Amino acid sequence: MKIRGYRATSGMKRTRVRVAWQRKRLRDLLQNPFDFRLKLIAMSILSPVIPIVTGLLASYGLLAPSRAFVCYMAGALLGMVVLTTVASRFIDRHYSEFKPAKFIGLGLLGLATYFAHGQGAIEINAIFEVDASSLPKATAAASALVLAQWANSALIPLLFASGALVLYNMAKSRPGDAAISFAICMSSCLWAGLIHYQAEPDPTRKSNLYQIAVALDFNKRSTCAGVPKDAEGVVFVGPEQRRAIVAPRLTELHSSSNSIFKEVEVPEKFDKVECT
Repeated sequence: MKIRGYRATSGMKRTRVRVAWQRKRLRDLLQNPFDFRLKLIAMSILSPVIPIVTGLLASYGLLAPSRAFVCYMAGALLGMVVLTTVASRFIDRHYSEFKPAKFIGLGLLGLATYFAHGQGAIEINAIFEVDASSLPKATAAASALVLAQWANSALIPLLFASGALVLYNMAKSRPGDAAISFAICMSSCLWAGLIHYQAEPDPTRKSNLYQIAVALDFNKRSTCAGVPKDAEGVVFVGPEQRRAIVAPRLTELHSSSNSIFKEVEVPEKFDKVECT
């Protein structure tokens, strides 16, 4: 009887332990249904799927160019999230002891931003022939384009490296790693293409900066004398703000119904008017 009671007690204890363990697993599963790797793989799958589906819908005219561009950029940004996540975990795992290197990296990034801002100010001054401080938003955009051009030098090698990793992981039967590599490859391709066509060609870059300045920096209303009725706006210059440059009406050089981007004529000289 004692042996039977002992066996029964032991069996009940094992059952209780097993039930408690299963409940804990179920509770953990409900609180965190997907672990980190599954989340990363899911984002890696969505990143290329969004641009591919967007391209198919846009080709049949089912998606407007503006919405298609937003979807393309959403996929590209999701790919960048995957890339930065993989890079940060790799650095934390292998280089967490090298704390001075992090400070040096942040310092180099700040230095690059400083020089990019200076280069952007030079470009704004060359286009409008005024101090860049009069056009702060266009100067910020010019700085971002300069940084994008510099980053493109790293995106192209990353594109080829991630493409090689896709083939390597497929050969090793690692579908999860292959999906992550393909997401990085697709995102790098999208960003490199956007920078190549919208930031690197000199006429296109100037056209984009001019349109940004007209939209964000130029004042649509003023009390200045001699401003044409069809002018896009004015920007006040000088310490007393009694003079302004006038942006004439935008003249499109190239535009397409299948794209949100257009190229406009950038004036060689801007008329100056007196303001009261």
